[in-house]
Parts: sequence; structure tokens; C-alpha cells
Amino acid sequence: MRSTMIAAVAVATITMVLPVAPVSAQGVETQFRFARVYSITPQCSEHPNAPVIGRVSGSSAERKSRGLSFVGCFETFQECEAWRAFASSNVAGRFIQNRCEQRF
Repeated sequence: MRSTMIAAVAVATITMVLPVAPVSAQGVETQFRFARVYSITPQCSEHPNAPVIGRVSGSSAERKSRGLSFVGCFETFQECEAWRAFASSNVAGRFIQNRCEQRF
């Protein structure tokens, strides 16, 4: 019991002393953003007959060196454009792709 208490105090002390990078600097916010966009993106494998495809890719809003890429398949251009507006708000800097087009 005493050794467990000493270990807990040691961990707490080390945690307070060591500098910790903010969560966004660790890329966690990027993961949440990616998960948020991915969760609302209709996957082409699940919608093989959808006539419109949307693509958004570029740099992460938090870390310019981290690339993001999203692809979704939609029934209408309006659905795709609404999705594209949200997905592109999670990309900063240079866009590589940012469009909705007829799927072949």
C-alpha cells in the first residue's frame, strides 16, 4: 500500500514538472476533425451507384505538415456541395483537391 502511494506521488510530481505540449500540438485535434468529417462522409463502397463524387484534400488546420484527404459519394450535387463546404473548413493552407463532379 505504501509503495503504491509513493509511486502515485512520484507520477503526479513528474507530471507537474515535465512540460506537456497542448493537445492540438500532439495532433489529437486533427484526429477529432478527421473523425468528425469521416463520420458524415458517405463512403463510395457503401454507395456504389451514387452519381456524384466529392474530393477534399490538403493540409490539416492545426498542423500544416499533416495531410488530410476525404472522398465521398452522393446522390446530388447539392448534398456534395454541402459536405464539401464542411470538409474543406477542416483544411488549411493549400488545397490539393476541392471539388464535386459527376462520377463515371
